Amino acid sequence: MIEKLKEILFTQLQLMGELLALLKRETPELLGVNLEAIAEINDLKESTTARIEEYTEPLRQTILDVIASFKFPKKATLVEVVTLLGQQGYEDIPRLFQDLNTQAKQVQRAAAVNQEVAEISLSNLEVALIILAQLLDQSWTYCFSGKYEKWLAEEIIFSEKV
Repeated sequence: MIEKLKEILFTQLQLMGELLALLKRETPELLGVNLEAIAEINDLKESTTARIEEYTEPLRQTILDVIASFKFPKKATLVEVVTLLGQQGYEDIPRLFQDLNTQAKQVQRAAAVNQEVAEISLSNLEVALIILAQLLDQSWTYCFSGKYEKWLAEEIIFSEKV
């Protein structure tokens, strides 16, 4: 049971590391607006996240088994169980748990950075599209009055009907 808990925590740690690596790989792709790479990374992140979630129920069940086996309080939290196991000589469990928490915080930070980068990149694209639309807007013409005026298709159509 302890070995199963170690195995689950270790696997979760490895998967969290994979997710962190994907997030770090994603940052420059977001900056460069490399849509193909971003799509590929998103697929990999979804797959990795699904694999992480696959261990949620086995971890919960293993913790319940540990609680029952070691006669820990039935309402003990994961942190309490890990602490109690550490106090009983299972030092690997608290270390793995701490490493997993550290890795999870790094994943959160990297995801927040990528969210910000994506928002900035989107904002920059919007500005670029507005500028491009203005450059392509050929409705401003030099008129007989010597001024630039907006040329509207409706005015031409209206003029032709008269």
